[in-house]
Amino acid sequence: MISPLLRGLARHRLYTAINLASLSLGIAIFLTMALIVRYEADYDADLPETSSLYRLDQTWTLPGRAPEEIAGASFVAAPFLRQDFPTITEILRLVPQSQPVHAGARVEQEDTSFVDPDFFSFFRLRALDGDRRSALAEPANIAIPASLALKYFGTIHAVGRTMRIAQDARPFVVTLVYADPPRNATYHFGIIMRLPSEAAGWQAVTHWGSTWGPLFVRIPDAGALPSIRAGLRHYMARHPGANSVQTIRDDMGDGELVPVPFRQIHFRDATIGTGTISRALVTILGLVGLAALGTAGINHINLTTACASLRAREVAVRKVLGATRASLVRHFMAEAMILTAVATFCGLALCEMALHVIGTLGGWQLTLDPVFCGTLCLAVVLALGAGAGFYPAMILSAYAPAPVLAASRMPAGGRMGARLHALLVTLQFGFAIGLAICTLVMTHQARFVRMMARGIATEGLIVVTSAADDSLVDRQDVLRRALATVPGVTGVERSDIYPHFVTNGDTFSLDTTPENGATLNWGFATPGYADLYGLTVLAGRWFDPQRGEDLRETRRLQPTVRSVVLSRAAVEQLGIGSPQAAIGRLVREEDAAPALRVIGVIDNLRLNGPHEHVHPLLFYGLRPGDRARTAVAMHVRFSGVSAPDMIARLHAAWIAAVPDVPFAAETVSDILAQDSRSDRAHGLLFGMGAGVAVGIAALGLYGLSLFTVSRRRHEIGIRKVLGAHSGNILLLLVDHFLRPVLLANLIAWPIAWIGMRTWLSSFDQRIALTPWPFVTATAGAVLIGYATVIAQTLQAARQPPARALRNG
Repeated sequence: MISPLLRGLARHRLYTAINLASLSLGIAIFLTMALIVRYEADYDADLPETSSLYRLDQTWTLPGRAPEEIAGASFVAAPFLRQDFPTITEILRLVPQSQPVHAGARVEQEDTSFVDPDFFSFFRLRALDGDRRSALAEPANIAIPASLALKYFGTIHAVGRTMRIAQDARPFVVTLVYADPPRNATYHFGIIMRLPSEAAGWQAVTHWGSTWGPLFVRIPDAGALPSIRAGLRHYMARHPGANSVQTIRDDMGDGELVPVPFRQIHFRDATIGTGTISRALVTILGLVGLAALGTAGINHINLTTACASLRAREVAVRKVLGATRASLVRHFMAEAMILTAVATFCGLALCEMALHVIGTLGGWQLTLDPVFCGTLCLAVVLALGAGAGFYPAMILSAYAPAPVLAASRMPAGGRMGARLHALLVTLQFGFAIGLAICTLVMTHQARFVRMMARGIATEGLIVVTSAADDSLVDRQDVLRRALATVPGVTGVERSDIYPHFVTNGDTFSLDTTPENGATLNWGFATPGYADLYGLTVLAGRWFDPQRGEDLRETRRLQPTVRSVVLSRAAVEQLGIGSPQAAIGRLVREEDAAPALRVIGVIDNLRLNGPHEHVHPLLFYGLRPGDRARTAVAMHVRFSGVSAPDMIARLHAAWIAAVPDVPFAAETVSDILAQDSRSDRAHGLLFGMGAGVAVGIAALGLYGLSLFTVSRRRHEIGIRKVLGAHSGNILLLLVDHFLRPVLLANLIAWPIAWIGMRTWLSSFDQRIALTPWPFVTATAGAVLIGYATVIAQTLQAARQPPARALRNG
């Protein structure tokens, strides 16, 4: 049975090869997109019993502003939730933090999580060594992931081993080793330890608006959610903590808590601007995969039906020899199944190669899961083989033997057949052009994000983040001097305002209008910080070390007036008309002294991602050697040496100065490149889809042009006998083949315009959606189509009419 099937495919090798290539490419894209969709949709799926787990998000709603949701909430609510809502059975506070870890002679920086003792009743992490129930029974107990157990102890059986964390002198005892969560988990807990006794005085526990981490609740009865949601409205005013009710209303408006189901957190974070990929984009990627598969199937139908006449005599002979139409349908369907099965195997191989590129650039850890991929491949063979093979099988099996055997030429398919082929080519190129437009727009936006003005000079800068360790508060000046002596270093400044984020935020208001507050992010900076980062001063001046009121050790020193510098966004938030008008104005933090006099206004700094609004900033001055309330990072400018070499030199100087604290540093260029990484990865996926779609469409067009030219040689000969020139013939054929490519724009342009306009609207700063990506994609498709058909059309146009009439 197999031999006749293979013989039928081998008889027309070129068309079989074209079909096989297009099907393989389409299946490869489909499998790749399916794996990405599965990866994103399965976020947090490995954690058991999370269906009743919710994260409470904090929402601020101020008059005249859009509601702002924060991923997490202040812990002020924790003591009251169970008494206000009996259906909330458990509450968990979690504070993530990066801390130095000492194990033997090793000192490394590791992620840690301060949690309540009942952590493991919320997250049933798989225990590899130890007992979850007693893992956090004592304050000095810790649980570590298997990766850290192997890293520090060489075995996962590390229960009973000890570690020192930060500057705590006591040894922490490992009581549990748990399996590392997969990459597609929202929370990677690292070293899990109990909240310390002093946590009761943390600002996150006493003040609304201070969010140090997520607050989880367990609600076993889903039917209680509507009443809980209603009760959490205005919850901040009902339990104000250390804030006054008026302060809450001024700063947060109608503040409320929103329970977010745990399995929805991944896409919810993208919606509120703290995640990387939205559900809509994942859905689009899935549709791209389906469309690629559909395009390959369309190409198979188009090419098989167009070339059906080549097998008309074969069908006629089979029918004369007794074959029924049903048996012929089964035969041709079996051929399609075999071709699809081979293409699926090839597509699987192409998919595996693509996964390495996608994993490197996009951060996805994708693997060819045997069960998932096997099931998907079987479904593809059955669905695509049957779906794409049925219509051609019906066309082929319908030929009547007598007319076919009596005719000197094979049936051509008629005008309806030609229109069907043109429609299918139009759909193929429409999909390809649409993806090409999306790829160009995404790539341009990602480039814009990398190059957009951030208000800082980004080259030749390194941020030594480990300098912000709390244990270095009293050693900052020693450390600063040590780093400043490193060869190649041209400047070292201190600040807790980083080029990619700022931690602190409070409400400030003008001294004359204390009732109109604005939330500003604030931080310390030494006098050389402005020159180090190339800040643009719009009005006034930066901090001057010769002026006593400019630089102070702490920001709440009384009774003097402190000097501050604002960003342009902060001036706008405070309602001051212009940067010049802000100079000399007095600003106060809520219920805090001293007054703050504005001495300068700088241009905006984009310290956050491209999807968020620019943060309004307030700077306090800090002497280079003074002790701040908290440790701040070192910002190092260098020249004359490569970034890796400079980081190595700084590391050596660090070890000599503070060997008890692990070193961590990153270039500003690398930090800011992360903002566009996800968008570049998404553009890469669309680019892969566009390239494959264009390739499939080009293969189909090539096969159709090859067949059509061979069928029209007789017509071409007659036209040339009647006086047509080669140029007329060439124009006629090229116009015939490229018309569907041009009509495809009627499909591609509106859909791509709507999709990209929606996507760009998620960015705070974005490119304009101009016609050039549309024109470029169309021109590229036309050129590819022209290059695809020009060889055989040119050959047909130049052929002598006698040979065309003899062979036609």
